[in-house]
Amino acid sequence: MAWKPIYESEQLSLIVDDDKQVAMLEVSSGGFVPSYITFHWSEQELAEIIQALQNAQQELKGNRA
Repeated sequence: MAWKPIYESEQLSLIVDDDKQVAMLEVSSGGFVPSYITFHWSEQELAEIIQALQNAQQELKGNRA
């Protein structure tokens, strides 16, 4: 399994798994006993998520005016 860390923060980890050809986003609830959820996205699903995030960013920029 070839995992490549792409992004790390206190509550988010983005990893690419070369073997399974997926991107994994792990989200932690934080706190003393954190809970985790992991999303597994194919290249196509990742492209759709990126587009949705860019759309959300544009909406937020539009609301600042």
